[in-house]
Amino acid sequence: MKTYDLAVIGAGSGGLVAALTANRNGYKVAMLEKDKIGGECTHAGCVPSKTLLSSAKLYHAMQNARRLGLPELDQTNQLEFARVMEHVNDVVQSVYQNEQPVVFEDQGIDVYIHADGAEFLSPTQIKIGDDVIAASNTIIATGSSPRMAPHSGGEMPDVLTNNNFWDIRDLPSSVVFLGGGVISVELGQALARFGAEVSIIDRNSRILHVVDQQVGELASEVLRREGIKILTNSHVVDCQSLPDGKVRLFLEQDGEKKEMVVERIFAALGRIPNTAGLALEKAGIAYNEYGIETNEYLQTTAANIYAIGDVASRAKFTHMASYQAEVAFENIISGNHVLNDLSIVPWAIFMDPEIGHVGLNEEQARKKFEKVNTFQVETGSIDRFKTESETEGFVKIVLDEEDHILGADAIGKHAGEWIQFFTLAIKLRLPIHELGDLIFIYPTFSEIVKKVVTRYLRTKST
Repeated sequence: MKTYDLAVIGAGSGGLVAALTANRNGYKVAMLEKDKIGGECTHAGCVPSKTLLSSAKLYHAMQNARRLGLPELDQTNQLEFARVMEHVNDVVQSVYQNEQPVVFEDQGIDVYIHADGAEFLSPTQIKIGDDVIAASNTIIATGSSPRMAPHSGGEMPDVLTNNNFWDIRDLPSSVVFLGGGVISVELGQALARFGAEVSIIDRNSRILHVVDQQVGELASEVLRREGIKILTNSHVVDCQSLPDGKVRLFLEQDGEKKEMVVERIFAALGRIPNTAGLALEKAGIAYNEYGIETNEYLQTTAANIYAIGDVASRAKFTHMASYQAEVAFENIISGNHVLNDLSIVPWAIFMDPEIGHVGLNEEQARKKFEKVNTFQVETGSIDRFKTESETEGFVKIVLDEEDHILGADAIGKHAGEWIQFFTLAIKLRLPIHELGDLIFIYPTFSEIVKKVVTRYLRTKST
């Protein structure tokens, strides 16, 4: 039996950061995975989805080239969706080339891969395949999986998820997304731009209910304008396979029963933490339907075991798993002293136009503080957005009564990039005037950060 200083279960974004960080610090590391190294981000999430969105955005721009003084797309050239998906796969494989087991083994990390995954035998012993290893410490980073759609009678219809979507090569004529979250708006918009008839069903009063209300309203308006049907206050009761391969959906909208027949359905109903098969009970690790329970240091109920990323956090982002990997390892080597700080979590939604967020939105701030100031600037007032003919959107800053920045929300071209200035300002507690005093390159998209601050300060002075 081999003995290790650290075992990392799961080789996605969080697991890779944990294993590499520990290895650089002289730890003897074992990395255990049930599928491909790189996890969901490389093979079924960030990398393939952003590649597809890039192709869809360019195709959409080609179809609307006349507004830029260019000839329109020659409609006699039919879209070959299979070629688009092959391009996506090529990009995924190019990323995966740097994540092959040999890459990590050459650095001194032992890699164990088996389809059954890892299983705890005790807090310090783990089985994978025919191997049993001993580890002084363990970091669990097994991620999450898509929640499936409800169904009754017979076999489950052939449902698309972000896991199997990348295998298709024919563009569905019609597709319904169950759930109005990030995956639905990103991939739904992409498929609609390629020519599919897309619908989004959400049980909430609006899609993207986690975003600022104004941002969500504009995002919905854009999607509807591009032909996407949005059904809110709706939920699917059942779905059945039809003899012709299509799917009949039974749903309720505002108490009214409805039916739909579509070629494909895409389940984007949230995520289930990957805890099955780990035998967590044998290691004394507490967990529930939301994932593995951890304290503020990411330590589980087993003192030598930590859990990070989707399997333990409701903030299910690749960058959060990477951040938590560093927190967990620091707490292993130095004792619990680094908090898992989720007070400033930036994120983006990569639909077009892009959505960016950090800190508290206006609604959250008003619930927490007695007095809140907000101010927004339209992207159409900034020259760089005009030169790109991408003038739809805005940025909104949220401040307390002493003008400390509490959060920011944005929708507009590259919003996920320039929202990061507010992440830095909140983290360092920069006085708002210091952000306004920075020199921004002209003309850039990020100049909107300076404009929203300086214009807000001018309104106060007058």
